[in-house]
Amino acid sequence: MTSTRREVKVAAARAVERVLRAERDAEASLAETRAQAQALLEAAREDALVIVNRSMERAQRWQAAHAQALQGRLQMLRDQAAARASARRAPDAADIDAAVERTVDRLVAPASGNPPDDVAH
Repeated sequence: MTSTRREVKVAAARAVERVLRAERDAEASLAETRAQAQALLEAAREDALVIVNRSMERAQRWQAAHAQALQGRLQMLRDQAAARASARRAPDAADIDAAVERTVDRLVAPASGNPPDDVAH
């Protein structure tokens, strides 16, 4: 073999080695990039889950606060309705009879200047 031919073969072998090395480096780089992309994707999923959970907790707190406020308002309305109902209730017959008797007693009381016992000063 001539030296030129051998030089060409050596150069070709080196070129093939460089191509193979570049291919291995590219494969390793691609594998590393895929791993990084997978890690970023997993981190994004975790972040999204945190955001969703936080949003759900806020919504639950908001609902609980508004439910409590609504219950308080309902209780206030019930109390007002009960107060109005009792204020509108007509006195029963026994109450009316007792009031009439007190009025009669006051009207027929002696004019001694001393008020009856049940009249406050």
